This record gives sequence, structure tokens and C-alpha cells, in this order.
Amino acid sequence: MRKRSVVFELTDGEVRAFWFSVPPFRKLGHSSTSVKFDRISIPTGIIEQGNVRDENALLGILSSYRMQNPGKSEKVYLAIPLQQGFIQSYTLPWISKRDRKSAISLLVDEEISIARSDLLYDFLVTSEEKKISLQVLLGATRQSVLEKYVAVFGQAGFKVTGVDFSFSILGQALGFELNEDVLYLQGDPKSLQMVLFRGAFPEIVRVLPALPRPEESVESTKGRTEAWGTEIRRLLLYYRTQRTDLNLKRLVWSGDPVAEQLAQELLQSNHVSTVEQARLHSVPSVWRKGLEEGKVCYEVVMGYGLRILAEQPELNLWRQSNDLQAVQRMYQGIALFACALLMAGTMNWVWFFQKTIPLQQAVQQLADQGAKIVAQGQQKEALEVAWRKVQIDSEKIGTRLIQVQAMSSPELEIENVSYKRGNLSLSCNAKNTKSVQTLIQTMRTMGWEQPVLTSYKLTSPNTVEFSLSAKCGEVITESIIENSPQEMPQKIMEDTSGKSFDERG
Repeated sequence: MRKRSVVFELTDGEVRAFWFSVPPFRKLGHSSTSVKFDRISIPTGIIEQGNVRDENALLGILSSYRMQNPGKSEKVYLAIPLQQGFIQSYTLPWISKRDRKSAISLLVDEEISIARSDLLYDFLVTSEEKKISLQVLLGATRQSVLEKYVAVFGQAGFKVTGVDFSFSILGQALGFELNEDVLYLQGDPKSLQMVLFRGAFPEIVRVLPALPRPEESVESTKGRTEAWGTEIRRLLLYYRTQRTDLNLKRLVWSGDPVAEQLAQELLQSNHVSTVEQARLHSVPSVWRKGLEEGKVCYEVVMGYGLRILAEQPELNLWRQSNDLQAVQRMYQGIALFACALLMAGTMNWVWFFQKTIPLQQAVQQLADQGAKIVAQGQQKEALEVAWRKVQIDSEKIGTRLIQVQAMSSPELEIENVSYKRGNLSLSCNAKNTKSVQTLIQTMRTMGWEQPVLTSYKLTSPNTVEFSLSAKCGEVITESIIENSPQEMPQKIMEDTSGKSFDERG
């Protein structure tokens, strides 16, 4: 698929357009076969001296032209007048590629009077001798002027890719030799332009009043032609005094026949040695046919097209803006990528979080179950401790109850023995209070805990009715258990003899 391109040349009176297509795989001798030349007339005052005076009017003209030529993905190039620009060739000491931009920036500050805030420039290395010298072409223009052109074309549907000066393109297209001084005359119905080239690069540009119209009389045309010839000779004389190294021998003309007549007069007055009509070199036959049929000055737009087709290094005054836009697009792309990455990460996090919710719930359930199990284990241990505390072998309980029952004596009658859930209750009759004290002490000795009187009644001076309760203890003194029940009261009596009831507590 071929890439469609269009070159526009802007003048004060018209816009010239050259449409061509570029094959994607360029081979030697393979060029565009689809070309078209157009002339778009512009009313006087819309563009003056390279400045856009009426943006809306120019936009309307270009929008109408765009509707007649619909399409997408074209590469658009502009060839603009040099009146509002600067172009100069410099011979510099050789500079490495790494340091050239900074060095040219210093050269711009020295040579160009346009404020940096309103400056767009570009440079092109035309030749170099490594470690010796460097030939540089420096071009610059006002940003405010160029942005008007680019904005109007952009609004009309033509996105501008490259911008160069018309006469810079023309000098390269005509193939002027290095350091050759050439005078170029271009005539059209509205103006005559005189350009002095040093090699392929314009050094001086002058615009003279409109050429005589074809319908004017021969005498009038001849008189005005002589006047312009005189003006050209005067300018050349001035340039020779300013440029002592000027070696002007060649004159090239294009456009109306009057330009040819002026060229012949300069030849006859020995201001130049040779005169020739402008001709482009290495032009495909299809392109040349269109040039011959157009009979207008298409050298600039076609020369620009040839340079694009050959992929030659070029001066591009819109390069800084393109580079800035490329950097902005890169940062925007990085920002979009970061946002997309953040969104993807967030979505993945949400997805994983949603996946972990059931796991978290399961973990919480297991934790709750574990806590319950731990609590049950602790409860079980507490129950076991409590059970061990109250658990006594039934045979030992029986033995101990028998021992308690056996403590009856003539002095102490145990009427009732009751045992329930580790608590022992006794109902007794005693002949004296000493027997009560002896019973309590004996029960403590046998391992009953907290023996206390629950009731106490003195029925006669020598008779006591009382009730006693105690808790079953875990430790039983083996020596006491081994003694016979009848011996235990006697032993207690012996241990407590000689002590009063109060002394023994």
C-alpha cells in the first residue's frame, strides 16, 4: 500500500499543491506513478510578505480544497516564504555528533536576533571533514508565524509533518554546485522574485513589483522591463560592493516570459555569463509530464517531493514541535500504561481479595472452632481436677463411713450418718462437751475437712444433742486408717488430755 503525501507551497497570491504517493518498499528506479498538481488562488491581503493576515479566510479556502480531496493518513509538507525567516550556511570546526546540538544552540544565540521564546530552528550538516571542518545549514523562523500556518492547515484537515523554506528547497532541487554564485529570477503575474544563491542555499531574497500583464502594450511592457532591469543591476552592483568574493556568472529563470527577457538583458550587459531556464534533475517521466502540462512554477513542490522520495536529510523547521509532541505522546503513553497497569493490578487485587474472602471465613470458622476446642479442653481439665478432687473410691468411702460409725461409745452415741456428694452429716448425743471436741478432732485426723457444728443443744447438765457436718478430704492418714475404730477416740483422748476445751479450740 502506497503512502499518500502532499506538498504545499505558499505565496502571497496562491497556494501550489503537489500530490504524490510513495511506495512502501522503495527500489532503484521505482517512483510514484500517481501525481497531481493544483493551484489554489488566494485573494490579495490574506498572505502578505509571508505573514497570514486573515486566518479565517485562508482556513475557508483550504477547507473547501480539502472537501474536494478527501482522504486520510497523508503526510503534509509546507514550503513557506523566506521573508519571515533566516537561513545561512556556516563553516565550523569539526564537532562530534554528541556535542553538535549544544554548539548550534550557541551559534543560534549569536547569529539570530529572534527571541528564544518565539524561535523555531533546525540545522542540517551538508558536508564534513572528520576532525577538520563542518558545513552546517542553519534555518530559523518565528514560532508565532509558523504556528499560524500549521494551525490553519491542521484545522482544514492537513496535519503538517515538515516545513522548509521554498528557496532552500529550490536550490537543492536545481542542483547548484557548492560555493557557486547563481542569480535566480522567478516571475509570476503578481511579483518578481530575485534570489542570490551561494551554492544550494539562498543568501539574498528581494521581491520586486508585479510584472507587466500580457495585455499591456509592447511599449509599456518594454519600458517597465527596462526599469526592472535597471533595478536588478543596481542591486547587483550593491551586492558586489558588499561581497568582494562574489563571482556571479550564472543566471537561472522560471515563470513568465518577461523573466526570460530580463535574463537576456542581464546577459547582454555582461552581468552574467550564462542564462538558462530552471530545470529539475532526476525527475520521473510521469512527474515531468505533469510539470510541462502545468506551465507554472512547480519546481519547489516537485523538488520537495523528490527529496522526500529519495529520503535525503532535510531541514525541518517544525522538527522541534514534532519532537516535543513525540515526547508528550511518549509520556502520555507511559501515563496511560501506568494507569492501565494500576487498574489491572487493582482488578487482580480485588479478584484475589474476593477469592480470599471464603478462605478468611473458613479460617475464622476454624479459629472459632479451635477456641471452642481449647475452651472445652480447659473445661474438661477443670472438670477432671474437680472430679479428682471429689472422687474417692467407693470402697474407701464406705470404709471411712464405717470408721465414723464405729466412733460411737458410751460417752458418744452417733445416731445418724448421712453422706451426699462429698458432704458428711452426723446426728449425735454426747454425755459431755468433751466428747464433742474429741469427735471433731478425730474427724480431722481421719481426713475429713472443715468439720463444724451445725446444731448444738444441751438437754441436761450431762447430755448434749448436736449435729456436725464435714467434707470428704483427699488425703487420709494411713496410720489412722490402719487403727481400729475403737482405738482412735482413745488416742485422741490421750493426745488432748490435760488440755481444756478452750485451749484446744
